[in-house]
Amino acid sequence: MTLYDFILQEQGDFDTYDTVFDVCVTVCEPYEYDEGEEKEYYDIFSDMIIKMVEVEEKTGECTCICKWSDFIKNNIETFRNAAEELWYSAPKEDDDLIYEWIKEIHLWFAGYVSDNAYTTFVTKYGEQLKPCA
Repeated sequence: MTLYDFILQEQGDFDTYDTVFDVCVTVCEPYEYDEGEEKEYYDIFSDMIIKMVEVEEKTGECTCICKWSDFIKNNIETFRNAAEELWYSAPKEDDDLIYEWIKEIHLWFAGYVSDNAYTTFVTKYGEQLKPCA
């Protein structure tokens, strides 16, 4: 089940943990827009990402384990290119890049980047992403 479907089913916010790295990504319920209301790039980014990440298991009332590493590994070149454009410097090793992107996604979900970063990622890299296998 995708994280998106899981969150809608559970109707709550969750701290999600990776299957490989000891890192947490807090995910909130998707914002529901009224008909005709234009969706913000923050919400487009969040929805796009959580629709591609698989939940492995629910571990508590508001916690679960997700395949964050698998998702990023499955899209490593896209995430590498995005990091090279959007970050000051990007790790060279795949495992380091995966770990840093999981931490980064947590920050992006918390709103710690500019509107321009969401717009750039969605418009330039969004269509390249594939769900985790």
